[in-house]
Amino acid sequence: MSSSHDLDGRPVDWLHDNENLSVRFGLNVEDPDAQRRNQGAHVRMFADARLRIAPDRLFANVVAATRGAALSIEVRSRALLGFGFRIATGAEPVVDRLYAVGRPEPGDYRSATVRRFQRDNQLITVELMRARLSDSHDRDALQRLWSCEISTWQVRQFLDPVAGRVYDHRHLRFPRPAAAPRTSARAGATRSLNGGEGAAAARVNAGVVWADGSAEQRFERIQVQAEDDPLRERIGLLRVHFFVTDAD
Repeated sequence: MSSSHDLDGRPVDWLHDNENLSVRFGLNVEDPDAQRRNQGAHVRMFADARLRIAPDRLFANVVAATRGAALSIEVRSRALLGFGFRIATGAEPVVDRLYAVGRPEPGDYRSATVRRFQRDNQLITVELMRARLSDSHDRDALQRLWSCEISTWQVRQFLDPVAGRVYDHRHLRFPRPAAAPRTSARAGATRSLNGGEGAAAARVNAGVVWADGSAEQRFERIQVQAEDDPLRERIGLLRVHFFVTDAD
């Protein structure tokens, strides 16, 4: 008998803190180990979600994934030169300080995608919380892995060690692209777990962020010489809770 719960929420294509920070969770389709585990898997995102058994509690941002799915996390922020970002659970960082300083999109937006933990080349996966209670983990410790925070901040100056050049707001690494008609990452049809549009109800259990498998992603190395304070001068901060969808 399943002990999963009904989750009601608004399906979305992006999760947002503000117009300067958006995050998108999807399946990792790059790493061979992730490709194997993601056969038949899915990931969906919901905003303003509630469990029907606890309707007074609001989950502003939810990721609902197949158990064991390997994730890809795309972080998008507006920054003239580039931005730093951190993805962290209540227990430890997934990535601590990584930087997006590549070619910008119109509006000075940049994106960075991560598929692995920064420290050890393991995949970012979602596991069933209750299944890990028997792995010498207590419930309080697992509760800290139920959610994560994604934050970004401005980079003010950095050295590209390959080019041997220093870039700042007066000496940009790339020319600014021509302005485009104003659009939002919110655009696009929303999707439910059943592939339709509009509101959705999913059968879920609490999930945890888990390091597993092998990832091959490599990160660009730069030397940051000036940046905003990651705690006090953020571009944005977004908190996400994880659920495992019912496979019964």
